[in-house]
Amino acid sequence: MTDPIWRGEWAAVAGRFIISEDGRGGFRFALVASNGQTLAVGEGYPNKVACVNGIETVRRNAPEAAIDDQTRT
Repeated sequence: MTDPIWRGEWAAVAGRFIISEDGRGGFRFALVASNGQTLAVGEGYPNKVACVNGIETVRRNAPEAAIDDQTRT
């Protein structure tokens, strides 16, 4: 199956990853919902390849990630 993001079919997906330059020569990604709300922002990466690898790590691990609630209440 082809990833619909790369075909430009944004409406077919629940969200998207946006890669941007951070102003210091590095790259960041944001996971943005279809309604435009930013859901998560990745750390700074030294190059675009590392940033894409960070996105792929989130894609692989997030569906099964546990919730670790460290609040007091």
